[in-house]
This record gives sequence, structure tokens and C-alpha cells, in this order.
Amino acid sequence: MRKIIAATILLLAPACRVAGPGQVPGDHFDYNAAIAKSSSEQLLLNLVRLRYSETPVFLTVASVISQYSSTYSLSATAAANAAVTGADTGGVAGRVIWTDRPTITYAPLSGQQFSKNLLTPIPPIALFRLMQSGWTSDLVTRIGVWSINDIKDDRARPSRRTSGQEEFYEVLELWTGLTDDGVLGLRESRVAEPGARVSVLVLREPRGEAAQARLARFRELLGLDASAAEIDVTYGRLPRSRSEVAVHTGSIWDIMLDLAWQFDVPQEHVESGRTGETFHSERWGPAPIQVKHASDRPKDAFVAVESQEFWFYIDGNDRRSKRAFSFLQLLLSLAEAPVDDQSPVVTITS
Repeated sequence: MRKIIAATILLLAPACRVAGPGQVPGDHFDYNAAIAKSSSEQLLLNLVRLRYSETPVFLTVASVISQYSSTYSLSATAAANAAVTGADTGGVAGRVIWTDRPTITYAPLSGQQFSKNLLTPIPPIALFRLMQSGWTSDLVTRIGVWSINDIKDDRARPSRRTSGQEEFYEVLELWTGLTDDGVLGLRESRVAEPGARVSVLVLREPRGEAAQARLARFRELLGLDASAAEIDVTYGRLPRSRSEVAVHTGSIWDIMLDLAWQFDVPQEHVESGRTGETFHSERWGPAPIQVKHASDRPKDAFVAVESQEFWFYIDGNDRRSKRAFSFLQLLLSLAEAPVDDQSPVVTITS
């Protein structure tokens, strides 16, 4: 009997562990991967919904709480039989119960938070900082900027569909060239209101004839004062003076609508009136995010969702589209603003 009890204890010992630090690496990685995957799928699904004139729904993961509990029990019995032919009896029983109860809280994006996060235009300074951090000016401006000093870019959504002006693309090329030359920079400076700041483009004296010609053309296109060394950057369509650059940026909602109307959809959906014709830019070429469609679930997709009786996906080998899609996710993160409004939450406990 002693041997049986000892053996049972040895068998239960590995299960008698504490769900503490050792549980963190696996949980952290698994939840991170799951949230990243679901966020990408939600964003792509909402792009498809906008393309088909349906209402997008955003549901954010507000919190993830993993609760673990374990119960261990061990019992032993023994009895002696006094009969001549009888035999002693004994038994050992053990039980281990392991419980994993994750609690995940979802917060629908609605009300004041929806308005601030999705309907508020992105500040020009935020986009310019992204350029300075390494994102290319053509990607940033193509996705987030509608005009600079009323020089217009492409607009794909049907209600405001327009083709961009050649001067807009020339301004971008000059912007990139002057930045590489070290002539054009960006900083923030204080203004009259306490604590307020304004974004300022700093124009340095160029070295070399090529840089001087680029700067002169840059000033000419934007209507800037030839002697101004600092140019205020504001949100809007029209500048108030020759020492200001007015940048008309889009909100997340506008940006998503614009991107949604640039990828291809099944032709039968266009012919039946379920959605409209795709917008193809003559200047920019392919859509920033090329979303493909297929009847069957695609293999090796970066992200894929099923909607409208088709699978819509981004190819895993399409690095250009993946980069633009990641940039859109970054803009969504930048647009998030804390508000006092308490939106309803949905908590799932399993």
C-alpha cells in the first residue's frame, strides 16, 4: 500500500504546478497573434463593407484577463480481512482539475469616440512626422492628403471623384528632393496662446544650382513668399497668406472610403448594381492596397475575409499592399483619442 501511495504522489507531482510567470510567454504570444489577426481581418472587412455601401463596425479589444485555477486531491483506503481465505483490500485515488477561464472585453466604437477617431481629419503635422520617420512622401500623401494649397490629388469615392492635378505630383517630388538636400525641415514653435504650438516648415538656403532651382519651383507652385524662411503649416484648403501652407487631410472614414473604391471587385457585382465601378488613377497606377477576390479561400494570404459570397484578400507576396495596409492600421492607432464617453462593452467569459 505504501508503494502504491508513493507512486500515485509521484504521478500527481508534475501537475501540481503554479500558473504564474511560466504561463506569461505563451499567453502573451498567443493573445498578441490572435488580436493582430482579428484586427487585420476587421479592417479589411470594413473596407469591403464600405465598397458595398454597407456600414462598417469597429469592435476593439478593451481587455484580456486570463484566470487559472487548479484542484488536486488524493485519497487512499485499506482494509484487512480476517477470514481464512480472504485477502486484504486497498485502493488509491487521485484527481487533478485544471481550469482556464479567459475573460475578454470588447468595446464597440460609437458615439463621441466614433466621431473623434473616425470623422476627425488627421492633423497635417502627424503625417509630416511620419514622413520624417521614414514613410515615403508618396505613400503618406496619396493615402492621407487631398490637397496642398488647393492643388488637388486624386479622389476615388464616387461622390467626390476627381483626377489629381499634375502640379500636386510635382510638389511631392520637390518636397522629397528638398528634404534629401537638407533644405526643407519641420519643427514646432510656440504661438501666442499659452501652451499652443504651430507646425513650421523651415526652408534653408540651398547649396548648388539644382537645389536652388528646386526651391524656387517649390515656392512658385505653392505661392510662397520668396524671402520667407519659415512657413506655417495649417489644416485647410486655402492659405491665408504667402507664408502659409494649407494642407487638406482626410479623416479615417474618408481615407477608408477612398481606398475601398480603388480595389477591384467581381464584375457581376458591378453589372448588377451591388457596387460601382473601380477608380483607377492615371498618375499613381495600381491601388495602394490591392485587394483580390476569389470564390474559394485563398492560400498564403496576408489577410482574408469572406463577404458578398466571395473571399477578399491581400496576397502574402504583395509587399507593396501589405505596407500600405500596415500604414492604414498605423493611422487608425494615431486617430485613437481618449474620451469621457463610456461606450457599452461586451464581455465574453468561457
